[in-house]
Amino acid sequence: MSQRQVLQVFEQYQRARTQFVQAVAELAARPQNIETLQNAGVMSLLRPLLLDVVPTIRQTAALALGRLANYNDDLAEAVVKGNILPQLVCSLSEQNRFYKKAAAFVLRAVGKHSPQLAQAIVQCGALEMLVICLEDFDPGVKEAASWALGYIARHNSELSQAVVDAGAVPLLVLCIQEPEIALKRIAASTLSDISKHSPELAQTVVDAGAIAHLAQMILNPDAKLKLSQLIVNAGGVAAVIDCIGSCGGTVRLPGIMVLGYIAAHSENLSMAVIVSKGIPPLCACLIEEHEDHIKAAAAWALGQVGSHTPEHARAVAEANVLPTLLAMYMDTHSSEDLQMKTKKALKNILQKCTYLPALEPLLHDAPPNILKHIVGQFSKALPHDSKHVVSL
Repeated sequence: MSQRQVLQVFEQYQRARTQFVQAVAELAARPQNIETLQNAGVMSLLRPLLLDVVPTIRQTAALALGRLANYNDDLAEAVVKGNILPQLVCSLSEQNRFYKKAAAFVLRAVGKHSPQLAQAIVQCGALEMLVICLEDFDPGVKEAASWALGYIARHNSELSQAVVDAGAVPLLVLCIQEPEIALKRIAASTLSDISKHSPELAQTVVDAGAIAHLAQMILNPDAKLKLSQLIVNAGGVAAVIDCIGSCGGTVRLPGIMVLGYIAAHSENLSMAVIVSKGIPPLCACLIEEHEDHIKAAAAWALGQVGSHTPEHARAVAEANVLPTLLAMYMDTHSSEDLQMKTKKALKNILQKCTYLPALEPLLHDAPPNILKHIVGQFSKALPHDSKHVVSL
C-alpha cells in the first residue's frame, strides 16, 4: 500500500468526523430530534471530539453539546455527569476565539437550568476562565463569557457573590464601555443579574463605577427601554438617587440624566423613580445648583417624571416645584436652554396635573402661554370639584 493510500484512510476518517459533528449540530438545533439523539448516545460520542486534533471539529462538537444542553436540564446534567465541563474549562485558555465562544455557550446552556447545575460550573473552576475571557481581544468572546456569567449569577446571591469574587465586575464595567452594542447590552444585563439579589451586591456594582457608564448607554438610542428596565430591576434607581443626594455640581449630572431617561420610557418606570423618592433630590438639584445646564437637566427630568398620568403629575406638583420652574422660565437671567427646558417641563406636568391646590399659586404669575394650560386643567376639574368652585 502506497503512502498516498495510507494518508487517504486518515483523510476519510477526518471527513467522517467533520460530517458527523456538523450533522449532529444541525440536528440538535431542532427540538424534535433531541430525544432520538439522546437515545443514540450522542453525548459519549461528542465528548472525545472536544479533544480532536482538528480545530473545526472541536468547535462544532462544543456547539452541538451547547445546543443539546440548552434544551433541558436532563441533557445539561448529562454534560456534567459525563465529565465534559473540565475539558471545556481547560480549553478555554488555550483554544482560538471560535472554540472559546462555543465553550462559553455550553457553560451558559448548562448553568441556566438550575442553581445546582450552575454550582457544578463554579466547582469545576469555570468562573476564573470566563473572567479571563472578558479580557479577550475578540468582542464575541467577551460577549459569550459575559452571557455565561450572567446565567450563573441570576440564580441566587451565593452564585452571584461567586461571580463577584472571581473578579468579574470591574471587567464587565469595562465591557459596557466597548463600542459594540451587543456586548454593552449583555454586560449590562449581567451586572443586573449580579446586583439584583441584595443591596450589598448592588453596591459592589455601584462602587465599580458602573452607573456613570450605564447613564451614557441610556443616552444611546440603541439601548432604549431594555436597559432602563434592567437598571430598575437591579435596584439601580435607589443607588442613583443616593448619588445625587450625596454630591454636588457636575458629578450630579449623569445621575439626573439617568433618572430622566428612565422616567421617560413608561408609566411604570416613571413610578419606580417616584416610589424610590427620586423627586426631592431632583428638586434640590433645581434649587441648589448654580450652573444653568445642571438646573436645565433637573427641570427636564422632573418633566419626564410628571408627563405620564395625573398621578405622576401630582407627585411632582406636591413637591412644590411648579413655582420654581415658572420663576426660572420667566427669569431674564436664565439661559435660553434653561428657559426652554423649564417651559417644556411645565407644559408636560400641567397637561396632566388635575391637583388644583398646586395650580392655584400659578394663576396670577403665569404668562399667557403657560396660563392657558393651567386654565385648561381648571376647566376639566372644576365641574367635578365643588369645593374649588366655591373658593374661586
